[in-house]
Amino acid sequence: MSELAFEYRMRSEFDREIFAHAFRLMLLPPDTGRQKVLGLDVDISPKSWVSRGRDGFGNGYVYGTATEGHRAFIAHVRGRVLTGSGEAESGAGQELYFIQTPATAPGPCAVRLYEGLGLPDGGDALTRAERFMAALRQALRYVPGVTDTTSSSETALRQRSGVCQDFTQALLTLCRMDGIPARYVAGMVTGEGQTHAWAEIWSGGRWYGLDPTWGRRVNGDYIKLCHGRDCRDCLLNRGVYSGPAVENQMITVSVKKV
Repeated sequence: MSELAFEYRMRSEFDREIFAHAFRLMLLPPDTGRQKVLGLDVDISPKSWVSRGRDGFGNGYVYGTATEGHRAFIAHVRGRVLTGSGEAESGAGQELYFIQTPATAPGPCAVRLYEGLGLPDGGDALTRAERFMAALRQALRYVPGVTDTTSSSETALRQRSGVCQDFTQALLTLCRMDGIPARYVAGMVTGEGQTHAWAEIWSGGRWYGLDPTWGRRVNGDYIKLCHGRDCRDCLLNRGVYSGPAVENQMITVSVKKV
């Protein structure tokens, strides 16, 4: 077991005043079979009407509206989470994660990679998913800035590069091609920097976390925030506002063992 203290800071600055700023922040770690939330504080500036909700995948979020004009929006979330060393989480709902989405739909590059592995029929889903993960470590290079949240796994495979979002969506593509339910996870991992993404694979009646970016199973260093069919279901910050302002957003994440 590990106790992790985390801090998430998001600051959005605008080149002119904005109004009627509605936002949704998917930054509430859930209690799961792998983690238990010990404490959580959410601070938002400017002063806003705030409430909490839950989406169709069961993810919790904070939402609200800042009605007064402002040129900066700050979200500061901090807390402590007890994470286990167990690799699997019980649960259900796998039916949602068989189906490809536009972000994970296989194209020629994915088909060549899948067929080139020549895996024999049979074998448990987790073992096959780990083979796909190993193949992606050879097929993709970690290169920031070459994709965004609208990019598909086929785009990343075609250019042979991307970030954790792309590694994860490519793993979802291969698993779903193989008939394995697989879902996208957004969260945090020990260290300083940004948020992270990985996959959860359904095998033997349980969910197993696999991190294709680093080529390993998820362990007690990870804090889960949410899951969905692909990265579009797991956008941590969403907002709309009134005014023609240009936004500049800065995010920093820190996760440390207590």
